[in-house]
Amino acid sequence: MKIIRHGELLLIPTTLPKGSILEKESYDDIIAHSETGHHHIIEVKEKSDMSKMKFYTFENDRYVDVPQMAELWHQKTGLHVHKTLPVVPAVYKINKKKEFDYFKGILRQVRD
Repeated sequence: MKIIRHGELLLIPTTLPKGSILEKESYDDIIAHSETGHHHIIEVKEKSDMSKMKFYTFENDRYVDVPQMAELWHQKTGLHVHKTLPVVPAVYKINKKKEFDYFKGILRQVRD
């Protein structure tokens, strides 16, 4: 399986860490909020009781267990919309890319 890149958002295939806490179950979720309102949303295609995704936290990280095909799409109109990507069933670590600000000497999340 490969890493899914959607703008500054990465879905990294992994295994769920022991001790992860179930946050919620849902057919869709904003997995990355944007400062400008252009959110990244994951959504299962076929909705049934068995198709709900499970969202977990472990330490400061967030994970999603995708039980069937889903889509990752960008809630934005106009120019510079990230294309909709397929997400195959797996467990993913949800990761926003970081950048180093040399002027301030800090590491921060990339902003959309």
